[in-house]
Amino acid sequence: MRHLAVLALLLSACGSETSVPTIAPISAAAPAASPLADQRARLDAIGTLLTACIPRLRGEPVDPADNCAKLMPDVAEVIGEVEKKADQLAPTTRNAVADVRRQLGEIAPCEPWFAAGGQTADTRLNQMCNDAWNALYQSYSTVRNAA
Repeated sequence: MRHLAVLALLLSACGSETSVPTIAPISAAAPAASPLADQRARLDAIGTLLTACIPRLRGEPVDPADNCAKLMPDVAEVIGEVEKKADQLAPTTRNAVADVRRQLGEIAPCEPWFAAGGQTADTRLNQMCNDAWNALYQSYSTVRNAA
């Protein structure tokens, strides 16, 4: 309770307006607006799994049954479905789809890196795979957000 009083005092002393961030509900028309609306659930599910891999790629060993590299075929499959609608997508999204496809090729040799939790004794492999992972994640997020 004391912390809330201090926070309120600080905010009022700064003379700033405060508001609690909220998440706006998706309107009924929004899903139909995207050419990827029919892929939204799959894009979200795979995006959630990619996000769940991030903590595992910070040097903590990964159980072989829980290897993030095994998710790449799912990424490739959903991106293949998205590519079928490329002509309906905004240029930024089309570029992100092409980037995901390229990055899937770049990340292919990273199995040992994934298995080691994103940290091996090979610094070159670590750098290459870390860069490939970050680029893949960013491009995939762009595609996902377009849905």
